[in-house]
Amino acid sequence: LQFLYFIGNSKYHMSAPQSSSSLYVGDLAGDVTEANLFDVFREVGPVLSIRVCRDAVTRRSLGYAYVNFQSPLDAERTIETMNFCKIKAKPCRIMWCKRDPSLRKSGVGNIFIKNLAHNIDNKALHDTFSAFGQILSCKVVPSGEGERDGKGYGFVHFATQNAADEAVEKVNQMLLNGHQVYVGKFERKDRKIGNLSKTYTNCYVKHFDPKITDEEMKKFFERFGNVNSVKILISDDGEAKGVAFVAFTEHTAAQDAVDATHESEPEGIVMPGKKLYVSRHQKKAEREHQKKAAAKERATQYMKYANLYIKNLDDSVNSNTLKEVFSEYGDIVSAKVMYDKAVHVSRGFGFVCFKEQDSANNAATAMNGRILSGKPLYVAVAQRKDARKAQLDQMYRTGRPGFATPNMQQGALGGGVMNAQQQQQRLQAGMMNPNMQRAGMSGMASGVGMGAGLPGAKGANMMRTMPTGRGLGGMPGMPGMMGLGMQRMPMPQQMPQQRPAPVAAAAAAAATRLPAQSIPSSVGVDPARLATMSQEQQKNLLGEKLFARINDMKPESAAKITGMLLEMDNSEIINLLDSPELLQNKVTEAVAVLKEHNQ
Repeated sequence: LQFLYFIGNSKYHMSAPQSSSSLYVGDLAGDVTEANLFDVFREVGPVLSIRVCRDAVTRRSLGYAYVNFQSPLDAERTIETMNFCKIKAKPCRIMWCKRDPSLRKSGVGNIFIKNLAHNIDNKALHDTFSAFGQILSCKVVPSGEGERDGKGYGFVHFATQNAADEAVEKVNQMLLNGHQVYVGKFERKDRKIGNLSKTYTNCYVKHFDPKITDEEMKKFFERFGNVNSVKILISDDGEAKGVAFVAFTEHTAAQDAVDATHESEPEGIVMPGKKLYVSRHQKKAEREHQKKAAAKERATQYMKYANLYIKNLDDSVNSNTLKEVFSEYGDIVSAKVMYDKAVHVSRGFGFVCFKEQDSANNAATAMNGRILSGKPLYVAVAQRKDARKAQLDQMYRTGRPGFATPNMQQGALGGGVMNAQQQQQRLQAGMMNPNMQRAGMSGMASGVGMGAGLPGAKGANMMRTMPTGRGLGGMPGMPGMMGLGMQRMPMPQQMPQQRPAPVAAAAAAAATRLPAQSIPSSVGVDPARLATMSQEQQKNLLGEKLFARINDMKPESAAKITGMLLEMDNSEIINLLDSPELLQNKVTEAVAVLKEHNQ
């Protein structure tokens, strides 16, 4: 265990105790801290350490803790005298800490009890079954409606299987608080569901003719064996819902019916144009369990290969084109362009799955920013939804949404530039997409990329006119990081101590000596000259060129639009400067975003 709370007295600072002196304390209230637990358990004996387990992201308590005593006798006395005692008005549950989960997962000595009275709690259940042997764990599943009410079922884990067998034999079908309870051997859900497929007698039927009756359907299935009942579900208006249930007496008859009639077309029974669907009836809990298992299996398969996410695709690009373009970098498992199902039009993004991680890394490095069908591609390592959510949570924990985090401020001020090797390492780790790398690499709009890079504009005034609190998610190819990377960055005059003196001087000089009209819009960018510059200087130069072009189109919003487009990668900005049509499209999209923000 990684102990987080230690007692101040030096005589308690000793080596970690044996496992027999470690206790698990569960069912804790959310506001219980290590100090609260120390006040409770120090009455029993010397406590070495206490740890309340918390969520890694939110730091909220998970409702359980570990308490380590100096003496195993003190730990044993705690279980005997303080189990189910109230901590902050909520009864806790104390048991020995077992680091090896094999005993718990094996099911040995574990029994299941149901049909319990709702006023039966953990202590009452423990007192009832403790007469049969030593209990390792005892729990009534709470209903969630109140702390004292249970769902009517629970579990008891005995130290030996003999004690569990005796409890099942003597308590099953007995009255407990006026309720006849069922006590049986505990079975894990996946194993239990697997056994159901060998014993079922109920069948689920659909795609039958809505005009047939229960008697007609019963007559149809009686050829496979004795049928107890047939029920066709009827809606409130008297029409059949298209679903029926057939209950056989024996499992073999139900199995024969499924094998013989599923996907068949019996005349007078099946709906015209359909095939009869017959399968084993499954409860909702079983269906949900199978869905979760299938999702877990898909996640496992997903982890075997390297998947890339590609966006800003032209409508003419299909899956075959995508596979052909990326196939030069390695063996491809699959390539797919996503389409709108309603109108079958490309949604502008897709996925390419490589067999090898190195192939995916090479493709992401080479293809990001490359022109395909007249549009620059955005290529990054694909992330699952839960991974993206965790990444956003991490950003929000380190800085409020809409404000730059300290790391991003450092990058925006020239102190956090990442080299190509660092970018590649981040790409391989799947920790940050290229857009986030760009957000940390360049000056963007903290006065270096805006005030200094755009002639004829004061950095502070331009920052005041930037739209705040919104990303650029609606613009294809834009990273949507305006809120974190640029919009609410502190003004240059608010943090002069963080800004390098040469950069500040260059920004002031560029803002005063170069009017916007002094740079003709037809001036291009020399790639050789650009290659000799630093990242910051590249952004400044591209910002000047971009501002001059945009000022000819939208002079009233040139500063804002330039700041938005500077979020793009340098290669994408160069493509915009070389293609007036692409630049016009991006300017139109940016104007639409600004109008939406102003509304």
